[in-house]
This record gives sequence, C-alpha cells and structure tokens, in this order.
Amino acid sequence: RPDAIHVSTPGPMGLLGLLVARQLGLPLYGTYHTDFPSYAARLSGRSDVEAPAWGYMRWFYGQLDRVAAPSASTCTRLAEHGLDARRLHVVGRGIRTDRFSPARRDATLRCQWGAGITHWLLYTGRLSREKNLQVLADAFARLHDRRPEVGLVLVGDGPYRAELEQRLAGRPVHFAGVQRGDELARIYASADLFVFPSETDTLGVVLLEAQASGLPVLVSRHGGPKDVMVNGRTGWVV
Repeated sequence: RPDAIHVSTPGPMGLLGLLVARQLGLPLYGTYHTDFPSYAARLSGRSDVEAPAWGYMRWFYGQLDRVAAPSASTCTRLAEHGLDARRLHVVGRGIRTDRFSPARRDATLRCQWGAGITHWLLYTGRLSREKNLQVLADAFARLHDRRPEVGLVLVGDGPYRAELEQRLAGRPVHFAGVQRGDELARIYASADLFVFPSETDTLGVVLLEAQASGLPVLVSRHGGPKDVMVNGRTGWVV
C-alpha cells in the first residue's frame, strides 16, 4: 500500500489516480506542467474553449492536496484561475551541465548550416502553432531584410514545420529535425542567441540547456520561461 498517490496529467490516468486515492483514503499530489487551456484555444483557433478548459482544471486540481508547478508564474496563473495558492508549490527542473557547455562549440557545424552567416539564432522545441512560431518567422524575416548575415536554426519537428518552411523559403534557415544527446548539445553551443517566443510554456527546460551552453536567451514576457533567466544578464524578456 502506498503512502500517497501522485498524478501528472488531468487525463484518464489522472482521473484513475483520483479515484484510487479517494477509495484508499490517501493524500493526492499532482504536477501541472502543461497550460492545457491556452493550448486548447490556440490549437483550435477558438478563444471560447479556454474558459471551459479552466473550469475542468479548477475541478481536477482543486481536489489535489498539493500541486507542483515548474515556475512561480505558473503558480500565479493557477491561483488567478481559482486554485488555492496554499496548495501550490514551485518545483523546478535541472539539466546535465556536464553535457550542455560552451566547450562543445563547433565551427564546422556552423559552416554546414550555411556559408556567409556570422550570427546564428536557435530555436529548440516542438514546431507547432501553440509555440507562437509565426511571430518568430515574421520577426526573423524582418531581421534578415536588415541583417542578411544572420541565420536561423530550428531544432525539432511538428505539424507547423511545412508552413514554416514555406514562410521562410529563400532565407538562411536550417531545419535540423529532432536532435538529442551530444549532437543537441553541440548545436546549442554552436549558435549565438536562443530565441523562444512561446507564451504558453510553464517553464521551458530548453532555456536552461541554452544558458548552460553559453547562449543568451530571448523570451516572451508571458508564461514561465522568464522565470528561469535573469533579464539583462542571461538574456532579455520582450
């Protein structure tokens, strides 16, 4: 018999955990690491689905004895939507600093991305609409019109990739696909600036990996990513 039940999703498995905890009379803990209401609104293109989604989040997480969130901004957002702030706790994330390091910078890799480019911007993550990548595409196009020596590397895959390739055609953009381990660490260290436009992420471990690799980071003022960097020191909040 366990001492407590932990759930990591408000989906079917989370509901099962809730049921078991209630039947056994055990404490129920959980984590909130995905902004489901915002994702639902952005992926559906309908803002009216966000309020019902928050209603379900309130009901599900409101029954938990403690809720762990990865950033202070996420705890604040949960409290603003009706969850008891006394039950909310920040539990951060860690990365392997022996893997992500500026020492992995590779000039050969930079040349493979494209000739004549002196500054490489980097995005790592899912290529999907909820990541606000249309803003990144438009911003990079405007930047490249003024600074043709700047390029962009996109690591990851997803349903928005084809549209991104179309929108950025003819510009120095390298789609690296999904990368992991030492190759991912080499990519981080070989870039010059990490750009992360998402407004829905609750933390963004990729930001920690980028900073450990020696990159300044550029993040949105919305969401949790701004909580894992120091504005004006390890990057900028815009």
